[in-house]
Amino acid sequence: MQLIKKIFQIALISIIGLNYLSATPRSNQDTCQILLIGSSYFNYNNLSNLIKNLADSSNIEIFIEMHGQNGFYLSDHAVSSSTEEKINKLDWDYVILQGVGSLVAYPDSFTNHPVYPALIRLRDKIHANCESTRMVFCMPWAFEDGMTWLPNWTDTFEDMQIHIYNNTLQYSDEIGFEIAPVGWAWYEVLEEFNYPLHYLHLSDWNHPSLRGSYLMACVIYSTVFQESTVNIPYYAGISEEEADCFQTVASDMVLNNLELWNINPIVSINEILPTKNKFHLFQNYPNPVNHSTTINYSIQKKLQVNIKIIDLCGNIITTIVDKEQKAGHYEVEFNTIGLTSGIYFYQISAGSFNQTKKMILSK
Repeated sequence: MQLIKKIFQIALISIIGLNYLSATPRSNQDTCQILLIGSSYFNYNNLSNLIKNLADSSNIEIFIEMHGQNGFYLSDHAVSSSTEEKINKLDWDYVILQGVGSLVAYPDSFTNHPVYPALIRLRDKIHANCESTRMVFCMPWAFEDGMTWLPNWTDTFEDMQIHIYNNTLQYSDEIGFEIAPVGWAWYEVLEEFNYPLHYLHLSDWNHPSLRGSYLMACVIYSTVFQESTVNIPYYAGISEEEADCFQTVASDMVLNNLELWNINPIVSINEILPTKNKFHLFQNYPNPVNHSTTINYSIQKKLQVNIKIIDLCGNIITTIVDKEQKAGHYEVEFNTIGLTSGIYFYQISAGSFNQTKKMILSK
């Protein structure tokens, strides 16, 4: 409960924007040095090259290296002398770590390669080499069929992803690292397209397809540079329409939720959230929801505003806002008492502006 309260409080601060919050801006003339530490999830489709091409297409100078081999876990990296040598090679700006979904989702069931102590050990090695290095953990994605491939397991992709989400946030809060919300971006894309088979996953139900790796690269780009990938003219061989979708999802997922992902801003909040004084519906916090959640939204001019809660069948559960409001930023709390666990939607209508977002109720 304390974690949920903290997530809610800091996320609310990020959304409403503190004009005085700022840090040293990144210079486009500086070379950003990035180390990826992982295994096959990073190796497939040459993730480092995807990130490099996105940066090159934006005229951002980076030096990026991938360290790891297929089948290596974070627990292996934590005790590996070669990984430690790679960490000590440079004063990295970012060290980005790749985990495994099942180990993050079910740490009490899969104990051979524990993630939590590995993250602590790697954090200590990274900061011993260079205190200013920012450690980023890529939130893993769930298996395409969840855990249903194991006897007596019934968790679906969605169930597994929610476990990954909750544990990643908890680990970040307790250990102190930034999150690249890759798995949560995968979840949004797959849900939006009604879970097409082998779309972001390969046919092994596990590793990323080229689409999945490109989406991951977009999320990491926005996490590191705190800039949108929208309109970057690099599509990695996938269709421009799909690339545009992935760029939008990745950018919104990261930049609208910096505090949720424990990302320390490198530019002012106003630059990160240009939609603050425009029409925009923000992601509710916390999400998944237990008992209550807060929805923030902005409107550009005086209008009649209507916000409804809708179930998966399209039924209107309740209307939480129905009044005329002036231009500005607003928040409304929604209490979930009486509702069962599952997926719900909240929809705003204000003049010609309409937007819908998903919330997950998990009691």
